[in-house]
Amino acid sequence: MRVQNLVFGFALTAAAATMAACGGGGGSTSGGGGGGVVPVVTPTPNTISGTAVDFTAGTALVGFTVTVGSLPTATTCNAAQTASSMPCGVPASPLPPVTTSATGAFSVTVPTTGTYMLTIAKDGTYATLHRNVAALAGATALGTLKITTLSTDEQAWLVAVNNQRATVSSPASFGNLVVDEYAEEQARAEAAAIVSGADPYGDATEGIFAADYNASPGAMYGATGVADEVPQASAYLQADTNWMAEKASCPGGNWQTCTYAGTTGHYINISNTNTVWIGMGESATSYVNGNFGTQWAYDMLLIENVSSAGPASIRRVSPLPPS
Repeated sequence: MRVQNLVFGFALTAAAATMAACGGGGGSTSGGGGGGVVPVVTPTPNTISGTAVDFTAGTALVGFTVTVGSLPTATTCNAAQTASSMPCGVPASPLPPVTTSATGAFSVTVPTTGTYMLTIAKDGTYATLHRNVAALAGATALGTLKITTLSTDEQAWLVAVNNQRATVSSPASFGNLVVDEYAEEQARAEAAAIVSGADPYGDATEGIFAADYNASPGAMYGATGVADEVPQASAYLQADTNWMAEKASCPGGNWQTCTYAGTTGHYINISNTNTVWIGMGESATSYVNGNFGTQWAYDMLLIENVSSAGPASIRRVSPLPPS
């Protein structure tokens, strides 16, 4: 199932400063005259500002790159992708980037009011915040923005997923996914909810956390997901291997023409070239599944460009935990 967000566009307004002058002169025995210039009023610049902090520790994130640009359009998103380029996943026509200060603060001057795309990124050890921002006249303050540190497992898992997309998917996809902040939060939350018993393992739970993603401030595109349970800790590679093994159930291994089913949907969703970002969550503890014993939960939330002309995804989880 896809959840499509509102499509935003720029609302441009023109601002102009005016300068007026007045003067006079003359003389008589009964009076005189004078003159002067009305000072020019410089418009207040339009700025987008905020403070980036570590999601858990709350400490300032120093030296992170903040990029602001126009929103990717359907045309932009359908531009050619490469192994290192994802036109739909980054701001279009970006302004010069800035870096966060010693306190994690940043401020970007934008040329006009309207809706922009903002990213805050560092490297593969952190998730990247992607969001749209409605810039108002003058200052638009976003407040505190939390960015998640990725675990060693999650960093390795991302490499594995990109490798699977580029080498196992048929036709080959692109190994250029990055971890999205909002998707990461919800993927972790779903894995934890399954283990705690707060939400059952199944498509209904996938829908809950996909909706929670879309409720995040400035969330873009739509969310779909895949989940699995494996009877051991740190088995994210096994979960990924299980999902991609569904290729054998697709005629010719072709994910683009394969029919969605409980034994094909994971492979299709992960391979989909409409996917622009990813979130990956593994449970920190295990739980006892009544039918299959001790299990750890693994979840991936895939953020899909719903405006693309390419194939759409739907939610899929494994029909049964693998033995």
